Amino acid sequence: MVEYGSERADFVFEPGQFSIRGGIVDLFSFGNEWPYRIELFDDEVETIRTFDPITQLSQKNLSSLSIVPNLSTRFREDQKVSLFRILPENTIFWIKDFQFMLDRLQYCFERAEQFAGKLTALDASELREIFRDRAFLYPGEVTDDIANHPQVFLEGKP
Repeated sequence: MVEYGSERADFVFEPGQFSIRGGIVDLFSFGNEWPYRIELFDDEVETIRTFDPITQLSQKNLSSLSIVPNLSTRFREDQKVSLFRILPENTIFWIKDFQFMLDRLQYCFERAEQFAGKLTALDASELREIFRDRAFLYPGEVTDDIANHPQVFLEGKP
């Protein structure tokens, strides 16, 4: 659980926490409104249910569960890759009004730069930290990456 961004705690009260007490595992997944309580007997799961973290009362019995990891802690700079580079080279992009898309992307990028220019010195250091681990593409990177794939252009504004 720790490897996927969860934190061990005495009691589970927010997403990303888990607790192990004897044969009981409490787990608060990022993908669920309520935490899970898993009761074990030896190496078998006896029950799975959701519970209220404040009252500790059971909410609902379940036959299975889904655990969503904390994705924001899973990415390091060397792991970040553009979606365009993950897709197979023969992926065809159907693009409606490519120029409109590029203009809009450029506009949003310029607005972000304008906002960044208005920040105080303290805020600027935080912004540099955000940009250091950026999870976005600059407008030029989008056009470069799309150029490596077959394209069909459908002109006209939406």
